[in-house]
Amino acid sequence: MDILELILKSILAIALGGIIGLERKASHKPAGIRTNIIVCLTSTMTISLAVFMIQDENGVTDSVLRVAAGIMTGIGFLGAGTIIREKGTVVGLTTASTIWFVAGLGLVIGAGYYIYALIFSAIIIVTLIVFRELEEPFLHRAQYNYRIKAAENFDLLPSIRKLSLHYGIKLEKFSVKKDHEGINISFGFSAPDEKELDFAQSVLGLKGIEDLKVD
Repeated sequence: MDILELILKSILAIALGGIIGLERKASHKPAGIRTNIIVCLTSTMTISLAVFMIQDENGVTDSVLRVAAGIMTGIGFLGAGTIIREKGTVVGLTTASTIWFVAGLGLVIGAGYYIYALIFSAIIIVTLIVFRELEEPFLHRAQYNYRIKAAENFDLLPSIRKLSLHYGIKLEKFSVKKDHEGINISFGFSAPDEKELDFAQSVLGLKGIEDLKVD
């Protein structure tokens, strides 16, 4: 294995890991572009090192298999860190599975099976995108009522509406009342639990939000 081959493997790991990370980032999930790149590149680097050792020291192929198994086992701690429990619902399983896949993808690249790596990447990207669209209408949807207390900010209301469009949430019964302390905003909508959680976190990040209550 020469330097050019190692560079090719690294570039492919960065490209494919980055594309998968981009999909996760676009879906507002943890473990975005850089995380997936690092996982894929690390797996590629490790399995390439095992191949180097075999070639230089006349090792046996079982050494590569042991390294691969160690990587797939060890990557579990990173995937577990993306799984959280919120409102009785476990979220992050898809992202954790994606990290596991990206680790395996790095092994495929490091072993030199480039065409297989491209095929597997295409399959996982199509799976993530297509099934996300198919799942959306069938996901459990609940009704949420928001009551927001905020300082008067001319950009706040447009920002909330932009977030609702971004997450595909239709706001209902939107009302704004002013008092001596600022403004009180209320609205309702129906959405899957995971999407509501992402929306709430984004709303809390807006400038001027002092309190958010969800019924």
